[in-house]
Amino acid sequence: MFSRRDFMKTSCTAAMAAVLNNPILCQAKVVTKKPLYAGWIDDRIARQAALERTYKPLLAQHNKEIKGTGRGQRVLLWELFEYVTGGPLVPHLQEIGDCVSHAWGLGIDILTAIQMTLCNSQEEWVAKAATEIIYAGSRVEIGGGIAGDGSLGFWAKDFCEQWGSLLRMPYLNGAHDFTLYSGYKARKLGRLGVPSGLEPLAKLHPVKTTKLVTTWEEACDCIANGYPVTLCSSVGYGTQRDSLGFLRRGRPWMHAMLLIGVDDKSEQKGGCVQNSWGHNWVTGPTRLEQPEGSFWARAQDIQAALQEGDSYALSSYVGYPRQDIDDYRIW
Repeated sequence: MFSRRDFMKTSCTAAMAAVLNNPILCQAKVVTKKPLYAGWIDDRIARQAALERTYKPLLAQHNKEIKGTGRGQRVLLWELFEYVTGGPLVPHLQEIGDCVSHAWGLGIDILTAIQMTLCNSQEEWVAKAATEIIYAGSRVEIGGGIAGDGSLGFWAKDFCEQWGSLLRMPYLNGAHDFTLYSGYKARKLGRLGVPSGLEPLAKLHPVKTTKLVTTWEEACDCIANGYPVTLCSSVGYGTQRDSLGFLRRGRPWMHAMLLIGVDDKSEQKGGCVQNSWGHNWVTGPTRLEQPEGSFWARAQDIQAALQEGDSYALSSYVGYPRQDIDDYRIW
Protein backbone atom coordinates (compact mmCIF):
# COMPACT_ATOMS: atom_id res chain seq x y z
CA MET A 1 0.00 0.00 0.00
CA PHE A 2 1.32 3.44 -0.93
CA SER A 3 2.05 5.90 1.84
CA ARG A 4 0.92 9.47 1.40
CA ARG A 5 4.47 10.46 0.50
CA ASP A 6 4.77 7.70 -2.10
CA PHE A 7 1.45 8.71 -3.61
CA MET A 8 2.60 12.30 -3.95
CA LYS A 9 5.83 11.26 -5.61
CA THR A 10 3.94 9.26 -8.24
CA SER A 11 1.18 11.82 -8.87
CA CYS A 12 0.17 12.76 -12.36
CA THR A 13 2.91 14.77 -14.04
CA ALA A 14 0.52 16.53 -16.36
CA ALA A 15 -1.65 17.72 -13.50
CA MET A 16 1.44 18.95 -11.65
CA ALA A 17 2.63 20.87 -14.69
CA ALA A 18 -0.76 22.52 -15.02
CA VAL A 19 -0.61 23.73 -11.44
CA LEU A 20 2.98 24.89 -11.71
CA ASN A 21 2.26 26.91 -14.82
CA ASN A 22 -0.81 28.61 -13.38
CA PRO A 23 0.30 31.99 -11.99
CA ILE A 24 -3.01 32.49 -10.21
CA LEU A 25 -2.66 29.26 -8.25
CA CYS A 26 1.06 29.48 -7.62
CA GLN A 27 1.93 33.17 -7.78
CA ALA A 28 5.12 32.07 -9.51
CA LYS A 29 6.16 35.42 -10.91
CA VAL A 30 8.56 37.36 -8.74
CA VAL A 31 8.08 41.10 -8.22
CA THR A 32 11.48 42.17 -7.00
CA LYS A 33 10.34 45.64 -5.94
CA LYS A 34 7.96 44.16 -3.38
CA PRO A 35 9.42 41.69 -0.85
CA LEU A 36 7.87 38.25 -0.53
CA TYR A 37 6.52 38.24 3.00
CA ALA A 38 4.87 34.82 2.88
CA GLY A 39 6.72 31.59 3.48
CA TRP A 40 6.63 30.71 7.18
CA ILE A 41 3.46 28.96 8.31
CA ASP A 42 2.28 30.09 11.72
CA ASP A 43 0.75 26.93 13.20
CA ARG A 44 0.85 27.13 16.99
CA ILE A 45 -0.97 23.84 17.48
CA ALA A 46 1.53 21.98 15.31
CA ARG A 47 4.46 23.62 17.08
CA GLN A 48 3.13 22.63 20.48
CA ALA A 49 2.52 19.06 19.32
CA ALA A 50 6.09 18.88 18.01
CA LEU A 51 7.47 20.01 21.36
CA GLU A 52 5.44 17.44 23.23
CA ARG A 53 6.68 14.53 21.13
CA THR A 54 10.36 15.62 21.12
CA TYR A 55 12.72 14.63 23.91
CA LYS A 56 14.13 17.72 25.60
CA PRO A 57 13.68 20.06 22.62
CA LEU A 58 14.67 23.29 24.40
CA LEU A 59 18.16 24.73 24.37
CA ALA A 60 17.57 25.63 28.02
CA GLN A 61 17.57 21.89 28.77
CA HIS A 62 21.07 21.44 27.32
CA ASN A 63 22.94 24.73 27.68
CA LYS A 64 24.69 24.32 31.02
CA GLU A 65 28.16 24.55 29.48
CA ILE A 66 27.50 27.61 27.33
CA LYS A 67 25.02 29.52 29.48
CA GLY A 68 26.12 33.11 29.91
CA THR A 69 29.09 32.86 27.52
CA GLY A 70 27.51 35.33 25.09
CA ARG A 71 26.86 38.03 27.68
CA GLY A 72 28.62 41.25 26.74
CA GLN A 73 30.08 39.72 23.59
CA ARG A 74 30.18 40.89 19.98
CA VAL A 75 30.42 37.94 17.58
CA LEU A 76 30.09 38.14 13.79
CA LEU A 77 29.75 34.66 12.32
CA TRP A 78 29.63 35.83 8.72
CA GLU A 79 33.31 36.78 8.93
CA LEU A 80 34.29 33.12 9.20
CA PHE A 81 31.98 32.20 6.33
CA GLU A 82 33.64 34.84 4.17
CA TYR A 83 37.10 33.67 5.25
CA VAL A 84 36.37 30.07 4.26
CA THR A 85 34.65 30.86 0.97
CA GLY A 86 37.04 33.63 -0.01
CA GLY A 87 34.34 36.15 -0.84
CA PRO A 88 31.46 38.17 0.59
CA LEU A 89 28.28 36.58 1.85
CA VAL A 90 25.87 37.06 -1.05
CA PRO A 91 22.24 37.23 0.11
CA HIS A 92 19.83 34.64 -1.22
CA LEU A 93 17.00 35.87 -3.41
CA GLN A 94 13.98 33.64 -2.90
CA GLU A 95 11.53 33.37 -5.79
CA ILE A 96 8.65 31.71 -3.95
CA GLY A 97 7.54 31.36 -0.33
CA ASP A 98 10.46 29.11 0.59
CA CYS A 99 12.15 31.39 3.12
CA VAL A 100 12.37 28.66 5.77
CA SER A 101 14.64 26.59 3.55
CA HIS A 102 16.81 29.62 2.76
CA ALA A 103 17.31 30.33 6.47
CA TRP A 104 18.23 26.71 7.14
CA GLY A 105 20.38 26.40 4.03
CA LEU A 106 22.44 29.47 4.93
CA GLY A 107 22.60 28.19 8.49
CA ILE A 108 24.24 24.99 7.23
CA ASP A 109 26.68 27.02 5.12
CA ILE A 110 27.76 29.16 8.06
CA LEU A 111 27.91 26.16 10.38
CA THR A 112 30.21 24.43 7.90
CA ALA A 113 32.57 27.41 7.98
CA ILE A 114 32.46 27.49 11.78
CA GLN A 115 33.33 23.81 12.04
CA MET A 116 36.20 24.18 9.58
CA THR A 117 37.73 27.09 11.50
CA LEU A 118 36.79 27.25 15.17
CA CYS A 119 36.33 23.50 15.53
CA ASN A 120 39.20 22.52 13.19
CA SER A 121 37.12 19.69 11.78
CA GLN A 122 38.51 17.63 8.93
CA GLU A 123 36.00 18.98 6.44
CA GLU A 124 36.31 20.94 3.24
CA TRP A 125 34.15 23.59 1.68
CA VAL A 126 32.41 22.13 -1.37
CA ALA A 127 29.34 24.23 -2.15
CA LYS A 128 26.36 25.92 -0.56
CA ALA A 129 23.38 23.94 0.69
CA ALA A 130 20.59 23.24 -1.81
CA THR A 131 17.56 24.98 -0.36
CA GLU A 132 15.17 23.17 -2.73
CA ILE A 133 15.93 19.87 -0.96
CA ILE A 134 15.24 21.31 2.48
CA TYR A 135 12.04 22.90 1.23
CA ALA A 136 10.81 19.68 -0.38
CA GLY A 137 11.77 17.45 2.51
CA SER A 138 10.28 19.68 5.17
CA ARG A 139 6.94 19.87 3.39
CA VAL A 140 6.58 16.26 2.16
CA GLU A 141 8.92 13.85 3.97
CA ILE A 142 8.13 15.57 7.28
CA GLY A 143 4.94 17.58 6.75
CA GLY A 144 3.19 14.87 4.74
CA GLY A 145 2.33 17.22 1.88
CA ILE A 146 0.54 20.56 1.91
CA ALA A 147 -0.97 22.93 -0.64
CA GLY A 148 0.40 26.37 -1.47
CA ASP A 149 3.83 27.71 -0.58
CA GLY A 150 5.56 27.77 2.77
CA SER A 151 6.88 25.55 5.53
CA LEU A 152 7.45 25.45 9.27
CA GLY A 153 10.73 25.83 11.10
CA PHE A 154 10.40 22.57 13.01
CA TRP A 155 9.61 20.70 9.79
CA ALA A 156 12.94 21.93 8.40
CA LYS A 157 14.57 20.99 11.70
CA ASP A 158 13.20 17.46 11.58
CA PHE A 159 14.18 17.01 7.94
CA CYS A 160 17.75 18.23 8.43
CA GLU A 161 18.14 16.03 11.50
CA GLN A 162 16.45 12.89 10.22
CA TRP A 163 16.89 13.08 6.43
CA GLY A 164 19.90 15.35 6.01
CA SER A 165 20.76 17.80 3.24
CA LEU A 166 22.45 18.17 -0.14
CA LEU A 167 24.64 20.80 -1.77
CA ARG A 168 24.42 22.99 -4.84
CA MET A 169 25.76 20.52 -7.40
CA PRO A 170 24.49 17.95 -9.91
CA TYR A 171 23.53 14.48 -8.71
CA LEU A 172 22.92 11.10 -10.35
CA ASN A 173 24.88 11.95 -13.50
CA GLY A 174 23.14 15.28 -13.87
CA ALA A 175 19.60 13.95 -13.58
CA HIS A 176 19.09 16.38 -10.71
CA ASP A 177 21.06 19.63 -10.80
CA PHE A 178 20.88 22.12 -7.94
CA THR A 179 23.94 24.16 -8.92
CA LEU A 180 21.78 27.26 -9.29
CA TYR A 181 18.77 28.08 -7.13
CA SER A 182 15.43 27.68 -8.87
CA GLY A 183 12.11 28.74 -7.40
CA TYR A 184 10.42 26.58 -10.02
CA LYS A 185 12.28 23.48 -8.86
CA ALA A 186 11.61 24.37 -5.24
CA ARG A 187 7.88 24.62 -5.85
CA LYS A 188 7.78 21.41 -7.89
CA LEU A 189 9.72 19.38 -5.32
CA GLY A 190 7.76 21.08 -2.56
CA ARG A 191 4.75 19.16 -3.87
CA LEU A 192 6.46 15.90 -4.84
CA GLY A 193 9.11 15.59 -2.14
CA VAL A 194 12.80 14.74 -2.41
CA PRO A 195 13.47 12.39 -5.36
CA SER A 196 13.89 8.85 -4.06
CA GLY A 197 17.34 8.48 -5.57
CA LEU A 198 18.59 11.49 -3.60
CA GLU A 199 17.24 10.49 -0.20
CA PRO A 200 20.12 8.12 0.71
CA LEU A 201 22.65 10.75 -0.39
CA ALA A 202 21.01 13.42 1.77
CA LYS A 203 21.02 11.15 4.81
CA LEU A 204 24.82 11.17 4.77
CA HIS A 205 24.80 14.86 5.74
CA PRO A 206 22.43 15.62 8.62
CA VAL A 207 22.51 18.48 11.10
CA LYS A 208 22.71 16.21 14.11
CA THR A 209 21.82 18.72 16.83
CA THR A 210 19.11 21.38 16.71
CA LYS A 211 17.55 23.00 19.77
CA LEU A 212 14.75 25.50 20.26
CA VAL A 213 16.01 28.96 21.26
CA THR A 214 13.52 31.11 23.17
CA THR A 215 15.40 34.11 24.63
CA TRP A 216 17.85 36.79 23.56
CA GLU A 217 20.36 35.55 26.14
CA GLU A 218 20.23 32.04 24.66
CA ALA A 219 20.68 33.45 21.16
CA CYS A 220 23.79 35.33 22.29
CA ASP A 221 25.20 32.16 23.85
CA CYS A 222 24.57 30.22 20.65
CA ILE A 223 26.18 32.76 18.34
CA ALA A 224 29.14 33.17 20.71
CA ASN A 225 29.75 29.42 20.43
CA GLY A 226 29.36 29.24 16.66
CA TYR A 227 25.75 28.07 16.38
CA PRO A 228 23.68 30.09 13.87
CA VAL A 229 20.04 30.57 14.84
CA THR A 230 17.08 30.51 12.46
CA LEU A 231 14.37 33.07 13.16
CA CYS A 232 10.88 31.92 12.12
CA SER A 233 8.21 34.33 13.26
CA SER A 234 5.66 37.00 12.42
CA VAL A 235 7.95 39.82 13.60
CA GLY A 236 8.29 42.26 10.69
CA TYR A 237 10.37 45.34 10.03
CA GLY A 238 10.60 48.41 7.87
CA THR A 239 13.05 48.76 5.00
CA GLN A 240 15.13 51.82 6.02
CA ARG A 241 18.04 51.22 8.37
CA ASP A 242 18.82 53.92 10.93
CA SER A 243 22.26 55.44 11.53
CA LEU A 244 23.39 52.32 13.40
CA GLY A 245 22.11 49.85 10.80
CA PHE A 246 19.00 48.88 12.77
CA LEU A 247 15.50 48.38 11.37
CA ARG A 248 12.47 49.28 13.41
CA ARG A 249 9.51 46.97 13.77
CA GLY A 250 6.90 47.23 11.02
CA ARG A 251 3.95 45.26 9.80
CA PRO A 252 4.01 41.49 10.48
CA TRP A 253 6.06 39.19 8.25
CA MET A 254 5.30 35.47 8.17
CA HIS A 255 8.93 34.92 7.45
CA ALA A 256 12.14 33.06 8.25
CA MET A 257 15.61 34.61 8.41
CA LEU A 258 18.96 33.76 9.96
CA LEU A 259 20.72 35.32 12.94
CA ILE A 260 24.39 35.55 11.93
CA GLY A 261 25.84 37.86 14.56
CA VAL A 262 25.16 39.49 17.90
CA ASP A 263 26.32 42.63 19.66
CA ASP A 264 25.64 42.43 23.37
CA LYS A 265 28.52 44.80 24.01
CA SER A 266 27.27 48.12 22.64
CA GLU A 267 24.73 50.37 24.30
CA GLN A 268 22.18 49.33 21.66
CA LYS A 269 22.17 45.56 21.94
CA GLY A 270 21.02 43.60 18.92
CA GLY A 271 21.66 40.96 16.32
CA CYS A 272 22.56 40.94 12.64
CA VAL A 273 19.83 39.23 10.66
CA GLN A 274 20.39 37.94 7.12
CA ASN A 275 17.34 38.07 4.88
CA SER A 276 16.68 36.15 1.64
CA TRP A 277 15.30 38.99 -0.50
CA GLY A 278 18.49 39.92 -2.31
CA HIS A 279 20.46 43.08 -1.60
CA ASN A 280 18.23 45.98 -2.66
CA TRP A 281 15.12 45.43 -0.53
CA VAL A 282 16.67 47.46 2.30
CA THR A 283 18.50 50.79 2.36
CA GLY A 284 20.38 52.93 4.84
CA PRO A 285 23.65 52.86 6.82
CA THR A 286 25.46 49.67 7.77
CA ARG A 287 27.99 48.80 10.45
CA LEU A 288 30.77 46.31 11.14
CA GLU A 289 30.93 45.48 7.42
CA GLN A 290 27.70 43.50 7.59
CA PRO A 291 26.65 41.54 4.48
CA GLU A 292 24.40 43.03 1.83
CA GLY A 293 20.71 42.41 2.39
CA SER A 294 21.15 42.16 6.17
CA PHE A 295 20.07 44.43 9.01
CA TRP A 296 20.46 44.83 12.73
CA ALA A 297 17.48 44.08 14.94
CA ARG A 298 17.14 45.20 18.54
CA ALA A 299 17.48 42.61 21.26
CA GLN A 300 13.85 43.00 22.31
CA ASP A 301 12.66 42.43 18.74
CA ILE A 302 14.71 39.27 18.40
CA GLN A 303 13.34 38.16 21.74
CA ALA A 304 9.80 38.66 20.43
CA ALA A 305 10.59 36.50 17.40
CA LEU A 306 12.15 33.75 19.49
CA GLN A 307 9.18 33.61 21.86
CA GLU A 308 6.91 32.55 18.99
CA GLY A 309 8.53 29.14 19.40
CA ASP A 310 9.91 28.07 16.02
CA SER A 311 13.53 29.27 16.01
CA TYR A 312 16.39 26.79 16.27
CA ALA A 313 20.14 26.73 16.80
CA LEU A 314 22.13 24.48 14.48
CA SER A 315 25.19 22.44 15.42
CA SER A 316 27.02 19.19 14.58
CA TYR A 317 26.61 19.21 10.81
CA VAL A 318 28.02 16.13 9.07
CA GLY A 319 29.83 17.70 6.15
CA TYR A 320 32.21 16.50 3.47
CA PRO A 321 35.54 14.99 4.60
CA ARG A 322 38.70 16.67 3.41
CA GLN A 323 40.38 14.76 0.62
CA ASP A 324 44.14 14.49 1.20
CA ILE A 325 45.84 13.71 -2.09
CA ASP A 326 49.50 12.69 -2.03
CA ASP A 327 51.92 14.86 -3.93
CA TYR A 328 53.12 13.36 -7.19
CA ARG A 329 55.40 14.24 -10.08
CA ILE A 330 55.39 13.36 -13.73
CA TRP A 331 58.83 12.93 -15.24
